Amino acid sequence: MNKAMFERYILYPTQNPLEPGSAHVTVYPPENSGGLPIVIKAKTNHNPVDYVIEIISILQTDVFDRIRIDIRSKGIIYFVPFEKNISPVRVKFTEKDNYTIEEVLDADILK
Repeated sequence: MNKAMFERYILYPTQNPLEPGSAHVTVYPPENSGGLPIVIKAKTNHNPVDYVIEIISILQTDVFDRIRIDIRSKGIIYFVPFEKNISPVRVKFTEKDNYTIEEVLDADILK
């Protein structure tokens, strides 16, 4: 198991301004392919996949701009929902705010 390089909790906006979403973000060391694994685990009932752009924008601005890494192109990004009956997903960006989502198994995600 890889040790985390960086961990942080973030808040992100949701449909209800009085009820922000919360997620735990873990960044792992780069893989051999050069990608940077990032695991975003929901800590509230909001499905983080519904807020991908908001969450990625917050992380990019608050963390990754400081070290000049574009997580849309260099990140291997996983979203793990709060509810256990919803599958985790991997998000791949194709352009600035365009992305695809594919379901993954828990075993495929760095823990």
